[in-house]
Amino acid sequence: MNILQQMVAQLWSDFTKNGEKVLYQESSFDDWVENTMTAGRELCLNLIKLFLEEADRQFKQSEIRKRKFTIKAIRETTKSTLYGDLTLKRTYYQNRETKEYFFLLDNLLSWEKYSRMTLAVKAQILENVAEHTYQEAIEMIPHIGIHSKTTVMKIVHHEGRQLPNSPALPERSERKAVKTLFIEADEDHVAYQDSRNRFMKLVYVHEGYDLTDPRHPLINPHYFTGNYLGSDNEELWTEVLDYIEAHYQLEQIYLSGDGAKWIRNGADFIPDCKFILDRFHLRKYCKKASVGIAGMDRTLYHWALGGETDFIQAYFKVRLSDSTVTVSQRQSLKQAELYLANNATAIKDNSLTDYHGCSAEGHISHYLSRRLSSRPLGWSLVGAQSVARVRIFKLNGGHIASYLQERQLQAIQQEKAVKLDRRLNVRKNIKNKYYEAAQAAFSGHQRGQHSLWQRGIQVGW
Repeated sequence: MNILQQMVAQLWSDFTKNGEKVLYQESSFDDWVENTMTAGRELCLNLIKLFLEEADRQFKQSEIRKRKFTIKAIRETTKSTLYGDLTLKRTYYQNRETKEYFFLLDNLLSWEKYSRMTLAVKAQILENVAEHTYQEAIEMIPHIGIHSKTTVMKIVHHEGRQLPNSPALPERSERKAVKTLFIEADEDHVAYQDSRNRFMKLVYVHEGYDLTDPRHPLINPHYFTGNYLGSDNEELWTEVLDYIEAHYQLEQIYLSGDGAKWIRNGADFIPDCKFILDRFHLRKYCKKASVGIAGMDRTLYHWALGGETDFIQAYFKVRLSDSTVTVSQRQSLKQAELYLANNATAIKDNSLTDYHGCSAEGHISHYLSRRLSSRPLGWSLVGAQSVARVRIFKLNGGHIASYLQERQLQAIQQEKAVKLDRRLNVRKNIKNKYYEAAQAAFSGHQRGQHSLWQRGIQVGW
């Protein structure tokens, strides 16, 4: 208690001295506030240190410790917290029965082995990485002794890659009945460190657009993202389908996108799902088809939406037979002709009365490209996946710190279960060992092979 009184007295003395300097205009008010906050933070860390070291000392002197545990060493550790570095000494014990070594404080506080920071710091780093570079993410956490972007990268690769697309959603007793559900899908083209570009896919499910709001936000959106290498993407569409079946009872699903193979596979994978080509890519290929003729793209656009395939075919026939068309223009015309022909039905279905359109390009730009590809960056597969998952996890309402704590608690419980099973197996093996030895001995006795202790039983000692 004397130590605590001394600390508080020193804090008050410094506080009043700095306050007087402000009144005498020898220091600024902002400096006074900053110094006071720093002193208060250091006082809190010292109080935590004193409390934990006293708890460790009391256990060290307890009878149960003297009976069951031996002291092997006293070691110092430093943990980075959101409010600064905490340095304290704790005792290293050995269990007399199991021979296991442990730090009591580390176990009680659920501190990870070989980790220099608390879960709250890791969670804050992941939060920062969602919007900032690795170096900026660590610099945004003041007062800690960790400054390496390599440390941030390791945390992102280890913790971020394990984040699901969304937190564990509460189970609904009844699925929500909706007539129509909408799925929109697109991909971001991300540059990787091996000089290749790969897709970072984004799929989101929603109930339509809120037309009462001028910004037309989505109604109850839920997002999915990841590398999902390959063209079938069964894992991705399984996640989407599981979410839909767990939360909705519906009649019709519309899947919108650019017509890529992995998106069309989703329409085949999900029951009662109709694919519709989004108008952004329709306009893009109409512009490509109108190369050399200004304004023709608007006409092609209306023909395609109206299902006027004969007009479109006649247009391409005339253009491709024109001898003045250059090689590059001819190539663009053939690509546009093939795209419009393959997606003719999906384009015409834009006119369905219960279809609301597609905003996938805007979502890609805002939620993925903004961090992954709008700057000249080179990603690793794990890094890009992890950062994308962090962004989408937050977008789906996830709280990173709570998720990390819950996962750590599950790991601790699993470790306890494994240790219990191991102890039970050891006892069972010891029991079986002596049981089998006794059986063998008595079997030998029945065959006339008498050991000294068996003969003693027979003749009596």
